[in-house]
Amino acid sequence: MRAESRKEDQARQARARTKSAAGIQSLGSILGTAHLPDDILRHSAELAEEFFSAAEANEFCGDPVETYVIPGWASRGGTTWLPNLTELGYHRAEGGYRGREELLVVTAGVDMHTDDEGLVLMVVLHNDELTFRQGKVRHKPRAGDWFIFDDRLPHGVDDGPGRATFIGWSIPIVPA
Repeated sequence: MRAESRKEDQARQARARTKSAAGIQSLGSILGTAHLPDDILRHSAELAEEFFSAAEANEFCGDPVETYVIPGWASRGGTTWLPNLTELGYHRAEGGYRGREELLVVTAGVDMHTDDEGLVLMVVLHNDELTFRQGKVRHKPRAGDWFIFDDRLPHGVDDGPGRATFIGWSIPIVPA
């Protein structure tokens, strides 16, 4: 089977699994909003400024998406405000499962693309009016908003005005 056909087949299967697992109508739609602690908002804003300044200094010639290990300031107390995956019909993917790690993703905008991770719970920690897109879904999530998307399907983040930056906690998930 050609690699392209295999990838298309995986994408079809992912759509079916996602829709049936929790009744999600559209991948990427905002499903809820968590109340983020003030220190997470503050640290996220600082990281956004650092990221944008570094990208600007490099004339935006690097990777349009940077990933970071989840810092202590983000994970501390997360169990009190992160969405309950069990209620949604999911659980976190095993660490190391096909290389699927929880990461902070930071971007000032990225064209439509596909990755190879699978289903992801994205918890927005910071966003300056950038637009997330997957399929027909388009929205400008705010800090605390969370959604599930399949990164094997085309998705992107449209850039915004000024020094706009998006930071999200990317949590790989699998149906329960």
